[in-house]
Amino acid sequence: MRCISIKKILIALTMTIAAAARADFVSAGDSPMDDAFWTRNWQAMDAIYSDAASEDISPDAQTPLTSREKSLYVNGLWIQGRYEEGLSILQSIQQDFPESLRAYADMLLILGTERAGRKKEALGLGLAAWESPFPDNVRYYLAYALARITGDLGMKDESVFWYRRMYEAAPNNVRGIQALRPILDLGGASADEAAALLINSPGSAQALSVLSPDAGARLGSLVQYALGYKSYTEKQYAKAMTYFDLASGDIVYGEAARYYGAYSAYRLKKDDEAYRLWSDAALTGFDYPQRSVQRLQSLAERSKKSDIVKLLMKVAEARKDDYPDVAADALAAVIKIGDENEARAAERELFSTHQASVQAASLRWERGWAAWKEGKWKNAFDQWEAGYSPLARNPELASRLLYWQSRALEKLKSPVAAERKRNELIAQWPGEYYTFLVAPDGGIKNSPVPDNFVTSSDLTEWGFVTYARLEGAGITQGGVTSADIPALCRTSGLAIWEGDFTAGARTFAILQRVLTPEDLASSELLKLSYPRAFERDVTAAAGKTGVAPEIIWGVMRQESFYQSGVTSSVGAYGLMQLMPATAKEVSKKLAMSDDAYLRPADNILLGAHYLAGLFARFKEPPLSLAAYNAGGTPVSRWSKAPISDMAEWVEDIAYRETRGYVKSVLRNIQMYKTIYPDKKDGDGSKDGDGKND
Repeated sequence: MRCISIKKILIALTMTIAAAARADFVSAGDSPMDDAFWTRNWQAMDAIYSDAASEDISPDAQTPLTSREKSLYVNGLWIQGRYEEGLSILQSIQQDFPESLRAYADMLLILGTERAGRKKEALGLGLAAWESPFPDNVRYYLAYALARITGDLGMKDESVFWYRRMYEAAPNNVRGIQALRPILDLGGASADEAAALLINSPGSAQALSVLSPDAGARLGSLVQYALGYKSYTEKQYAKAMTYFDLASGDIVYGEAARYYGAYSAYRLKKDDEAYRLWSDAALTGFDYPQRSVQRLQSLAERSKKSDIVKLLMKVAEARKDDYPDVAADALAAVIKIGDENEARAAERELFSTHQASVQAASLRWERGWAAWKEGKWKNAFDQWEAGYSPLARNPELASRLLYWQSRALEKLKSPVAAERKRNELIAQWPGEYYTFLVAPDGGIKNSPVPDNFVTSSDLTEWGFVTYARLEGAGITQGGVTSADIPALCRTSGLAIWEGDFTAGARTFAILQRVLTPEDLASSELLKLSYPRAFERDVTAAAGKTGVAPEIIWGVMRQESFYQSGVTSSVGAYGLMQLMPATAKEVSKKLAMSDDAYLRPADNILLGAHYLAGLFARFKEPPLSLAAYNAGGTPVSRWSKAPISDMAEWVEDIAYRETRGYVKSVLRNIQMYKTIYPDKKDGDGSKDGDGKND
């Protein structure tokens, strides 16, 4: 009998680092197996399981594992792809799962059996599960498994059947498209199924192979709309108008068909038709009224200005109760395109009826900035004070108005009042770009996730992480309430734990809508929105280039929102959104292949090298970041004169997109520096990149 084992030492070491590495987003058990699982220490999990069953240790010295701990171990084995090892353990505890988890354990058993190569056995298990009262949020995945298994067994018709069940059970459009593609691959897809795919992928050869050129005239509205949208994306506007007209009466796609039909007419200079269709959407639409108002404003620059001004005033009155943002947009448009009397009337209406709107605040900002540039500090302050509301729905604009109020008060020799404004900015809008301008920590406090935000569920306690994420997946921005906070925190944190950084940050964006300023000042909570994504690659790139990790993350967050394979409308690719020509130029300097930018780690390295060159050229972060977005030539032009006030320089950036970009990235950088104070420049000591070790 051994007194102590190497395994025990490993377990003890795991426990010593667990407090720092454990996820703060979920309340789970407090055993060595829990700590090893949540720190992704698979070696320690093996040691714990092995020691619990070892014949070399006396029964008195053993600590038997509970079924829950064995479930954690099985789920850890699954993550590593060790299916055969996990199956026997899973089968041994199959009857020990709480009733609420039986279906998830069955799902794991089906998947493990499939991946272990026992397809027929997995099919039998899957068919039996389908007939049981399976949870709705898992039925999609069960149908997917059955579709794969029957396909692997050469059962083509059955596979199509299950892909259709998968499509029916899809929780959202993205998941639905994942089911449509294989249906078309296998053949026999209906015209509506092909059309549904074509709407989301207008160039899909799969969908087009099903739909003949005249399909829109013969088949239903969905097909007509899909073919119209494809023609629209290809700028074949006359053909698009024909299809959209056929779909315009559809209850689901009709409004979209009329909106895009109007745009097609606009491109063909058929202004009367564009005006008619956009007018209808602006006055009565549900999905496209705001965009229609914006398009009508563009149309007014070319024709029908008088008619459009009258129409927009009518829209402002008609939509002020059901769609106040549409009404405010209509008034803001009249202020820009109407004559002096029309603009004055629209302004009075905007400031009286929609005084708390983003549109009113934006107009106040513009008026105040014009006064500021003329040295009229009092006029500037009055405009910014009138435009500000602590209940504003746009944090960037609200914090902007408060910050510049404080600057105006300084000019007016009112330092005490200016300090009050700065304190209000810190308290109300922690973590905003403007807040970091007045406080190095941006109002962020080194505080844990509030206790009432940290909850658990059977799924997390037993290690079913992927399915636990579904508990908050159905909550949308429009329906989120404070009661959803724990589920959203858990969903966001679990996504990051699995390495799905984009999903984690997007979930936090939904959560953010119901958080108080005090909540948003919590450094630990904000880690859900600012994860250290691809950490090994970022720290390696930082070490090679001298660009601080927080700068790389700050750019990455704004450029791609942590999506490694995303391509922009202009062809920029990957985490750092590099243009192919730029990527190839930097690759050549580093003796890397021309396609290196397609790989996440190399994309990060190339982006960091490009940033290093810009920082060497422009010195100041705002200028360097502006050059990353807009190119070096315009930045050189904007910075010819000495810059005495960098905050003013940023506000005067000529390109609206670049102005917003610079502020967002500067905020991101400061946020990373603040919420990860332990992270030193170039320090690659932590691995937490969400990858399987």
